[in-house]
Amino acid sequence: MSDAFGDYLRNIGKIPLLTPQEEVHLGTIVKDWMESENPSAALERRGRRALQRIVTANLRLVVTVALRYMRRLKHLAQDPMDLVQAGNIGLLRAAEKYDPSRGYKFSTYGYWWIRQSINRYLQEHNGSIRIPVNLVSLANRVTSLQAQGQGPHSLEEIAELLGETPARVMYAMAIQHRSNTVSLDQQLASSDGSMTLLDTVTDSRSPEISDDYQWMHGQLQSLSNPEFNVIQLRYGEDQQRSLAEVARLIGRSKDQVQRLERNALTKLRRHLTPMLFPRSSELNRC
Repeated sequence: MSDAFGDYLRNIGKIPLLTPQEEVHLGTIVKDWMESENPSAALERRGRRALQRIVTANLRLVVTVALRYMRRLKHLAQDPMDLVQAGNIGLLRAAEKYDPSRGYKFSTYGYWWIRQSINRYLQEHNGSIRIPVNLVSLANRVTSLQAQGQGPHSLEEIAELLGETPARVMYAMAIQHRSNTVSLDQQLASSDGSMTLLDTVTDSRSPEISDDYQWMHGQLQSLSNPEFNVIQLRYGEDQQRSLAEVARLIGRSKDQVQRLERNALTKLRRHLTPMLFPRSSELNRC
């Protein structure tokens, strides 16, 4: 967690909680202020102070709800404080609409508003592309119907059941599909944290294995025919042949094959060294 989130937790931990009597008293003041068509200046001041007291005393409730969504934040480029601030909006809305005369505690009532606000925030920021909540909701309802395995399956039937046009349903599903982007910096679950998704992506411009030594083949033309045959038989296949086997294939002695190989490698080394180590070759000439 970030340092800002830790400082926030320490600060709200110092705010005293409300007693049941204070909760009812402050909630009644806020309710009278909200329901008054023309509140007096004194009632408005008392209402604002009571609203602020209810909100600040329940900031820890928002953190409690937000912590249940922290696992989802790992897949999003979001800070925990963003989730808390979204929950605080729901807390403020709950404090404005709370009616203590109904007999339930504020935490019971506020929990629903906080969770709704956080879910709305996650729907809006579930990908790299921001999608309106109404389209996200429509796409989720379509997905839910398809997952049930019963009922309508065609686009027209789903649209009729949801009270939408087929074009709008198709648009919502297309937008949701395009928004499912994945960061290339996302760590792979099976790795120790050092490997990301980008490491598994190949580069089309990278040379293939079969092309690694194509640039060297032209240098073989500087060899004589016996030297070329020895090098080809010794190193031209996956399984390297022995000197005795090469000598048997070309009808020469083992010592002759060894001498041809040594001469060929010397020639290749003389031609290839300036290509492989150009700077070292320039220094040697100097």
